[in-house]
Parts: sequence; structure tokens; C-alpha cells
Amino acid sequence: MELFKNRSRELLNHINGYLGYVAESALHMEEAMVDYLQGHMEEFERRCGVVADTERRADEVLRAVKYELYAFMLIPDTRADVYRLMDDLDDVIDEAKDLLVELSIEQPEIPQCIIEDVLRLTQASSKAAQALVKAVRAFFSQMKSVEGEVDKVIFYEKEADRLEVSIKRCVFSSQEIPDLSRKMQLRFFTERIALLSDISEDIAKNLLIYTVKRKI
Repeated sequence: MELFKNRSRELLNHINGYLGYVAESALHMEEAMVDYLQGHMEEFERRCGVVADTERRADEVLRAVKYELYAFMLIPDTRADVYRLMDDLDDVIDEAKDLLVELSIEQPEIPQCIIEDVLRLTQASSKAAQALVKAVRAFFSQMKSVEGEVDKVIFYEKEADRLEVSIKRCVFSSQEIPDLSRKMQLRFFTERIALLSDISEDIAKNLLIYTVKRKI
């Protein structure tokens, strides 16, 4: 990473490791949702545990990154932005974990009419988070690539928005779901799945600002 040229290799490794955990959490969330939709509950619960463990390990690395950013007195002009960026990325991991915990507790029955779209929504949100990680990596090594990766985050967020609306329309118009309470539950989980892409987009837009500031 050019930003840390001739600086702390330890900090560089911690940042890379942290970004890896962010990407892993989104991927495991996606796979856990596949297991849930297919009724593979034992595997779903196992993946819930994996995401929870990923969050714990990521928190440890994040604490190290925050300490090293200030203790080593590196990148004084950019340090606050990097600190904020790393902190914001924690929301991606938290959302992936919290979504799976809520699913594990409530275990909503997903009607056949929306299963395909729920899976596509999950994939879009996961891809938004993964594109965000690539954008952050580019921020440190190839700034000219940041905007292109951010564009991908925004694309997947828009796709998630479209699928979210489609699922809600289907839920509230379907005769397969007669109870209002069940409709509301399905709406809640649809919004939670889409929230991962919303969080990713917000961070990506902030990343563009940090990138402009580095170029000045």
C-alpha cells in the first residue's frame, strides 16, 4: 500500500486482515441465507457461529489498527479519515451477524413465491459489501480505481432496493400470506437483508470524499 510506504508493516497487515474479515462476514451471511432458504438449519446455525466468531476476531484487529494509527504517528493528514473508515466498516460485520441472529431466533417461514427474490436480494447486498472492500483496498494502493469500485457498490445497492420493493409488493398482495403479522415479519427481514447494501453504499460515498481529500 503506497500510503504506508516505508512505514509500519504491522499496521498494513492488520488493515488487510480486517478488510478480509469484512468480506468474509458478507460471504458467510450469503451462504447462511442459502442454507436457511433450503431448510438446512444445522448448517445455517453453524454459519451463524462462524460470523459471530469473525466479528470477535475483527474487533480485536480493529482495536489494534486504531491504536497503531495514533501510537505510530503515521499519516497525520489522513489518519482521522482512515480511523473513521475502519470504524464504519465494523457496521458491515455487525449487520451480517445481527441479521443471522434475528433469523435464528424468529425463524420466519419464507413463502415459495419470494424465495428466489430473497436469495437475489441477499446476493446483491453481499456483493455490495464485497465491492466496498475492494474500493477500500484501492484507496490504499490504487486510488484511481476507487471510483470504479464505488460505482459497483452503488449498482448493487440499487439492485437490492429494486428487489426489496418487489418482495414487499409480493408479500402484501399474496394470498399465501393471510396474516398481517407474518407480512410485517417478512417485511422486517427483507429490510434487514437490504440494509447491508445501504450501509455499504453510505461508507462507499464517504470513501469518495476521503479519496478526493488525499488527492488535494
